[in-house]
Amino acid sequence: MSWSDLPAELVAGIADRITEHVDLARFRSVCPSWRSASVEHAARRRVPLLLLPSQQNSRVNRSLWSLADDSITEIPMPAACGRSFLFASPRGWTLAVADDFSATLLHPFTGASESLPALPPSFHDGYQMILRDMVWDRSPDAVMVSQGKGAFFCRLQGDGRSWTPADLSPPARVGSITYCDGAFYLLDKRANKVTAVDGATFAVAAAIEPPDLAMPDRSWARESTLVVSSASELLLVVHGGCHRSKGLFKAFHADRGSLVAGWSEVAGGGLGDRAVFVDHARGFCVEANGVNGVRRNCVYVASAHEEANANANSGWGDWGRYTVSMLDLDGLTTQNLSHGNLLKCLHGRQRPSWSMPNLH
Repeated sequence: MSWSDLPAELVAGIADRITEHVDLARFRSVCPSWRSASVEHAARRRVPLLLLPSQQNSRVNRSLWSLADDSITEIPMPAACGRSFLFASPRGWTLAVADDFSATLLHPFTGASESLPALPPSFHDGYQMILRDMVWDRSPDAVMVSQGKGAFFCRLQGDGRSWTPADLSPPARVGSITYCDGAFYLLDKRANKVTAVDGATFAVAAAIEPPDLAMPDRSWARESTLVVSSASELLLVVHGGCHRSKGLFKAFHADRGSLVAGWSEVAGGGLGDRAVFVDHARGFCVEANGVNGVRRNCVYVASAHEEANANANSGWGDWGRYTVSMLDLDGLTTQNLSHGNLLKCLHGRQRPSWSMPNLH
């Protein structure tokens, strides 16, 4: 009998005892029969993890918070050592940036890493506020970044890598970048206008004009998130951005094959058996499969806020805490999930970001 001939019940029992995402990914890669036998366990683990950037950038291990059980997992990221800013993504890759603006792509769950050129001069400012708020995404062939106005891309193939401005004329305001199937989608969060950029030429391929929100026109009272909800659909989620506007919510969908047709409002604002996970950079859909602890028709929003704390050694100082809130669209109620281990985590200048472990 070979390893691949082990009974499926035995393989499933072993998988149930594996607690680390990295170990489970390796376990499932042994052979097709092991992958098949552990599919239910993998489904339970298909839930986003929140990357919590450390105040100490010299650390090799970085922290991930699990929505499923409020646990904090330390995962080794040697390539992140010395990198102050970490920006995760739903495809597993993380962009790590140092104080000198040198950049690296790393994959926490496989250990892979790839060096990038230092970020363009327009990202440099004395207080690093631009760097904290930057957005990015990657395709198989390139990385695109933005500091809020215009965008730059770097091709990953060939020698002589450099950052080149994307052909946006005039330069667009960019609050989110999302890649899907050959195109980057750039969202102007204030105007709710989406620009589609060709992933090969980096020229504008199409633009989607803002939908009719029929909501109070106050930029401080709402937040917009662009989501690639399926291979054929874009989703624009607009929700309240402060405590005075928690009841505000609308969702719109657009056909990726016919962007000129624009947005159509989703009936009832519902997401069906899906949930949307949002951070400052992007949003993405996750199936609520009944075993991963994700609630259907909900929006999970990760953010950070500053607060003053008394310090016995240095007096009052500014610290930050990570927050996660859940908007249930069935009743338009909001629940604060920032408790337990997440509430104990402090941050300096950075924002949290969702990472989706790849277990397949």
